[in-house]
Amino acid sequence: MDKILSIETSSEACSVALSINDSVSEKFEHAPRRHAELVLPMVRSLLAEAELALGALDIIAFGRGPGSFTSLRIGIGVVQGLAWGADLPVVPVSSLAAVAQAAFERGVAAEISRICVAMDARMQELYSAEFEIGVNGLAQPVSTERVCPPSAILVDAPGQVCGAGNGFERYPELAQLGQGLALCMPDSWPRADAVCRLARGWLENNKPLPAALAQPVYIRDKVAEKPA
Repeated sequence: MDKILSIETSSEACSVALSINDSVSEKFEHAPRRHAELVLPMVRSLLAEAELALGALDIIAFGRGPGSFTSLRIGIGVVQGLAWGADLPVVPVSSLAAVAQAAFERGVAAEISRICVAMDARMQELYSAEFEIGVNGLAQPVSTERVCPPSAILVDAPGQVCGAGNGFERYPELAQLGQGLALCMPDSWPRADAVCRLARGWLENNKPLPAALAQPVYIRDKVAEKPA
């Protein structure tokens, strides 16, 4: 799979990336509530810059969540429409893994053995999971993705852990925890270029999926009321 388009809209950030033979170009903007306005122009711009038609792609990868219900629906709706229209398969990638991958690629020291991701899920909760970086340089999950209160984020060996995600600046408990970690990157977002790289790793052991299986992973099912 030489030509991969990726779309990531699970958070306040919106990004689209195009990977051609491992060379990745990306459009990224931190733009809460502007995903519907930005995502398709980003796609068109990247394809135009590469002088590539949508149908010439091999695959569309996407951040499948967890994340914002509304922004995930926008991004995955675009993925489904593009994939169906051009008869392209899709690859789902964990948005939390994309946060860990983005943090790693910004320069995590060799002595750091684990990345703890904590993204603001609103309603005083976080989307969280822990990752290690494999020998292939890609984030590998070492815990189950979950939604939890800030007090549930515990780190066994803080001197060997990197904290990543906006939860580390938005909740006082995590801001304090972040100060004791080996490294903390509260400005690490799920990004489409990281989704591209993780998708390539996924394809080493899996086949791409039909467009109908481009579905979000929310984790939290209820949003109408605050947790007790």
